Amino acid sequence: MKNLNQHHSEIRNQNNTKDLNQHHPETPTKRKTLCNILCMLLSCTAVLALHCRFEIFGGGFPDSNLLNGLNKLYNTFSGPDFADLLLLIAIYALLRFISVKDSKIDRGFLLFSFTLSALLVICISFKKFDSAVFLFANSFQLLISLLCITGFWVIIYAILRGIYHLLQDGIRLNSIPPHRESFLEKHFSLIGFGVILIGWLPWILLNYPGSGCPDGLLQLQQFLGQAPWSAGHPPLSTCIMGSLFTLGQRLIDANFGFFLYCLFQTCTGAWIFSLSMKKLQNLGIPAKWCMWGILFFAFTPLWGTYAQWVEKDLFFAQICVLQTISMLDILVKKQCGTKDALLLAGTSLGAVFLRNNGIHAILPALLLLTIWLRGRSRKRVLAVMLTTLLVYESVMKILFPSLGVLAVHKSEALSIPFQQTARYVIEHLEDVTEHEREVIDSVFGFESMFNYNPVISDPVKGSYRGADLTEYYKIWFLMFFKHPDSYLSAFVNLSYGYLAPVSQNIEAWIQEEYYKSMEDMGLYHVFDIHLAYFLAQIWHLSMNLPLVKYLCTPGMYTWIIMALAMLLFKRRCYSSLILLVPSIMNILVCLASPLADAIRYELPTVASTPLLIGWVYYSFRSQFFSKLEKNS
Repeated sequence: MKNLNQHHSEIRNQNNTKDLNQHHPETPTKRKTLCNILCMLLSCTAVLALHCRFEIFGGGFPDSNLLNGLNKLYNTFSGPDFADLLLLIAIYALLRFISVKDSKIDRGFLLFSFTLSALLVICISFKKFDSAVFLFANSFQLLISLLCITGFWVIIYAILRGIYHLLQDGIRLNSIPPHRESFLEKHFSLIGFGVILIGWLPWILLNYPGSGCPDGLLQLQQFLGQAPWSAGHPPLSTCIMGSLFTLGQRLIDANFGFFLYCLFQTCTGAWIFSLSMKKLQNLGIPAKWCMWGILFFAFTPLWGTYAQWVEKDLFFAQICVLQTISMLDILVKKQCGTKDALLLAGTSLGAVFLRNNGIHAILPALLLLTIWLRGRSRKRVLAVMLTTLLVYESVMKILFPSLGVLAVHKSEALSIPFQQTARYVIEHLEDVTEHEREVIDSVFGFESMFNYNPVISDPVKGSYRGADLTEYYKIWFLMFFKHPDSYLSAFVNLSYGYLAPVSQNIEAWIQEEYYKSMEDMGLYHVFDIHLAYFLAQIWHLSMNLPLVKYLCTPGMYTWIIMALAMLLFKRRCYSSLILLVPSIMNILVCLASPLADAIRYELPTVASTPLLIGWVYYSFRSQFFSKLEKNS
């Protein structure tokens, strides 16, 4: 009886559908037409956003609002070229692809892409004008900024959804890949190491013995006894750098000692970065795709310039990648053996002692890993976390003071509040009370507030007198409620390069002329200076060439990590998010750094990005196989 009722119900539904189609035969066609029109309108909006000059124009017809508005609109967008047609076609095709795949808009991706779009326009404004004036200067600017936000919103949403579907489709099509070991797969580690080495060697050889910077030279001077030791530059890094320099100096000369450190970080980098791609291959990702990561490390000029730069950041980034690899092994196996714990402990300690902010990235990741694991594995990781914390605190608070190593200056972590105070004083001098003036004067010297530079905190931070900050914290907190806009502006101005892909600053320069302090050490250029000029031109080009410039843009890697986290969260791969935690914490540390766009502060995240992209693909595929097994 039940089956008969179901049969009659199906017949009635079919008849109703047939009648509906007879009365409205155009409904599917109308929907398709409306979808095409909407996709075209959104594509046009996106193209307009991409061609916006992001300038503020006053207009040439002050006597006529209509003519003035049209004139401003004419100046707002760049002139016509073929690129806008190609962009229109590409964006329209992507939107149509998404509309076919999605029956409805994904709210999570919609909100996420809007956040990125708004951040992008805000950061562009602060980069160009040191304020949000592009958005709020007048009603015309507000309309233009909303147009740009909408256009970028469309593009970002379409790209993210497109990537999501491509991942899904790719996993389904390659659910059972053919197993045939090629030469590349057999010797991937050796080939990867060799390719990266080949990519970096020209940089360290043509600019022999290398390029110096104030921080690296100070570390050498500390090791050589020419300057007092300070924890501001990690003593472990100083010892490695100084030992290699001294060894090379004794073997041949100072030049060779300087070069020896460059060679050291080149070889370790080639090994660790190729190992990170080898780990992805071990997880089942085709070697040809892993090879793209090798090529990224080998031939992106960013890495070559850091290889020839005597400074602590590249080696620190390498150890951070090694620490992430050790966590990856534990997450894949879902357990932590004794060897895993020892490797995790060694890499974690290395990361926290090679840069002062390393502790902030490592401890949260270890804590989450401890919570996620069970049984003995949890106890082992907990032991690693506690050991890392106890050793770090003991060295920083007991060992270093006993050895006469100067502590890290308080001002190192206070770039944001110091910048906020300075901006407040400059923008609202009339609202500064007598008490606030006295406190600021005792901490900095009130006149030093006018040295404020929106994109670097050193002019203000350097004026800190070492006074007690208790009273300063009180007035800083209360001043926020009077003018929160100044505080927010100071923060965005000092971090826009990390919040969005709007600015490039490799910072690891090619040194064409050595400092006098370097000459006093016995350092000099061996080869023709034109070779250094040649490398310097590549360095400049890498920050300006279309497409290539984004490889050295810190905000791009921030967005990639945020997108990867979003993809994992969307698929509910919560445990996989643990591997992203060190990179996420590194980005948060960058937001408090003294420079607005220095990629060297975000170098651990940049170096981990290829590994994390592969990790997300692996997580998606593992989840897909798990569902297949349950269904079977």
